[in-house]
Amino acid sequence: MKVKISLVEFGNEKVFSIEQLKKWFPSDKFDKRNPLEYLRKWFYVNEKYLNFLGISYKWDDVNKNLILTPGNKIGVAPLKNPYGRKIYGSITVKPRLNWEKIYEILESIEWKYQPTFLEDEEPIFSDGVLPPWFNAIDTLEAVSKALNLYMRGIERKKILSKIPTGTIDWYEYSIKSVPYGKYNQFSSLISDYSTDLEIHRQFKGVVRIISKDILNPIVPLQIKNKARQLIANIEKKLENVEYTNPDIEKLRKAKVPNFYRTAYEKAIWKCIQYLKRSRFSLNTGIFYGLPWTITMDKLFEYWIEHWAYIFAKKIGAKFYSDIKGNSKIRFYSPNNWKSLRELRPDIIIEKNSKTLIIEVKYKKHLTYLQYGKLSSEILEDHRHDLHQLLSYMSSSINEKRIACLIYPKIDRSTRNQSSTLINYTNTKANVDVILCGVSFQPREILTLLENIWNEKEISLT
Repeated sequence: MKVKISLVEFGNEKVFSIEQLKKWFPSDKFDKRNPLEYLRKWFYVNEKYLNFLGISYKWDDVNKNLILTPGNKIGVAPLKNPYGRKIYGSITVKPRLNWEKIYEILESIEWKYQPTFLEDEEPIFSDGVLPPWFNAIDTLEAVSKALNLYMRGIERKKILSKIPTGTIDWYEYSIKSVPYGKYNQFSSLISDYSTDLEIHRQFKGVVRIISKDILNPIVPLQIKNKARQLIANIEKKLENVEYTNPDIEKLRKAKVPNFYRTAYEKAIWKCIQYLKRSRFSLNTGIFYGLPWTITMDKLFEYWIEHWAYIFAKKIGAKFYSDIKGNSKIRFYSPNNWKSLRELRPDIIIEKNSKTLIIEVKYKKHLTYLQYGKLSSEILEDHRHDLHQLLSYMSSSINEKRIACLIYPKIDRSTRNQSSTLINYTNTKANVDVILCGVSFQPREILTLLENIWNEKEISLT
């Protein structure tokens, strides 16, 4: 018995009939006359995985259907048989993009945001699981940065030398060398500044595993090429280091001097994570890996923040963001306002007398506005977002202020909207409000920001 459930984030709910639900249970463990009794047992065992993927469920008692609704997460989790609790399938929430595009997005934002894994779970077979090489580049870059510091250990070694060097043991020379005419044989103690340290042996072991992982033909060429460059660089630095099989406990217990600690601790953590996710063989293919999830609204926020920062640097503007933790707007009051201490705009870009404030919303509001699909709840939520944005605008003392709500572009027909604020005296205020949809395309977001900043007419598509 194999159960596979597939949903799409930002998609519609999925309905399962009694006949479909019957296949989730052993043949003698389901009674169509009382399905809820059996479903409660199924939810008791699998609710952890539904919650992990942000999936809500409800029972339609009129039509006798189960309804699963995806939330704002993508990923893969196992499903367990309620009788015996063994893994017998998987549930997948797919992105509207393809799986490889998710990797490209994470790569482009330099892995500032990463998937969450269920580390204590068994690897599972399923479409969309993340194989070990998913984090190969991230791990190799961390190791390479650590090795750039050229950390060496100091070890006192006893050697035989043909010339006097280090600390000579003259007594041993007098009784073992001189009497036998070996005048050029000196027993010495020297300080060996070696890179052959336990932590470097562990790094070499992890890199060897990654080298094998990326040989698989299913690994994208872009990842292979970048990994090979990093591996060649690392192996050159570790050429005098002895190879050893990597061990998570040895990595955890590795001692690193304070000067090197920041870079090395990051590399150690990345190596440990890679080893945990490499407990299985990649030879079984891309469909074998640990359960994972990504919160798409968080990924979207990181994506917009990353490219907005690049845009701000390009035009020489000041940049503030909630992700960087420097966009707080505080209330100063002699009284203690416990109800609201500070506001946190997602992004603020300022230069000269102009301010652009951006709020990132992973919602369908722009599509709803276009087609008039506004329930009272959606309308209230949208009104709240606009009020929030305008309250942020009030904190700027600049002459020109632009407020922007950025939404994901659901489809190509999604249209941008703009408006100018008219104040209570029926006078045009120097404040523009823009609603726009953006896809995960760097050129698109950079062009949009440039047009907004230069106050060009915003394309309606």
